[in-house]
Amino acid sequence: MKIKRGLIVLVSACFLCTSLAGTAQASKWGDILGSVFTGGGSSGGSSSSHRTVHLSGKIVDTQNVPVQGIAVVYESDNGGSWSARTDARGNYRLNLPGDMSGYITMSGTGWRTVRIGLTISTQDENIYNRQIHHDYITGKVTDRYDNPMQWVKLTFEQDGGMNGVVTVYTDENGNYKATLPNDASYWVVISQDGYKTIRNTDYLMGGYTRNYTMYEE
Repeated sequence: MKIKRGLIVLVSACFLCTSLAGTAQASKWGDILGSVFTGGGSSGGSSSSHRTVHLSGKIVDTQNVPVQGIAVVYESDNGGSWSARTDARGNYRLNLPGDMSGYITMSGTGWRTVRIGLTISTQDENIYNRQIHHDYITGKVTDRYDNPMQWVKLTFEQDGGMNGVVTVYTDENGNYKATLPNDASYWVVISQDGYKTIRNTDYLMGGYTRNYTMYEE
């Protein structure tokens, strides 16, 4: 009797699917019946390595102002890279193909490049926010009477570094801007004919302001 009832259900199901063939309802009923005859279980599920993982975040400067146009690149240890740029609100979003480990790099003209190891997981939200700063320092050189000094030579040499020497000159308003290869300790030499040369060491980080006053010899 149980076998006959099973055959009746099966025949009825086949008749129903046939009568609805070519329609959306047929597909829906086929899914339902397939679930019934397989006990409602999945046929293996999807692997986390094939799931899209979202990596997102926000980039701001040292004043917490959003920075637009920063290139964000994620490089997998196993090869492959994905990139995006921050929008007007400093936000970015990357769609990655699954769990992986690698490096995230953030860079832009006038900004110190950030590169750091980052592991991506389907089990986490994968939000990475970052505060960045400029790769240059600025300042002003004046005399003892607070008058701006033009064409003053400023030399910055990284202590123990292999990146050479950065040399700049002040403009007509006494202002200068020096792009430094790293945030590090530097030997600083400031000179102009007729004035005492300034020599000191200073830890300089992009975004710093350093003003100097020169005195006659």
